[in-house]
Amino acid sequence: MIDTEKVKKLLEEKNMTQAQLGDNVGVTESMISHMLRGFKKPSLEVAKRIADTLGVTLDELVKGGN
Repeated sequence: MIDTEKVKKLLEEKNMTQAQLGDNVGVTESMISHMLRGFKKPSLEVAKRIADTLGVTLDELVKGGN
């Protein structure tokens, strides 16, 4: 669902850690780590909060999005 490479790139661009993203989104750093490694998939609500936190639309974070 989520393009993890895009999330990683946005985290780097924004100089944000996985822990900071987790804090902003309301999940643990472990959840973010597992999501970025493909072990877990975020709920739609969490995915939306990730997009909001990173300043992009949910469509932009979904695989195949521009």
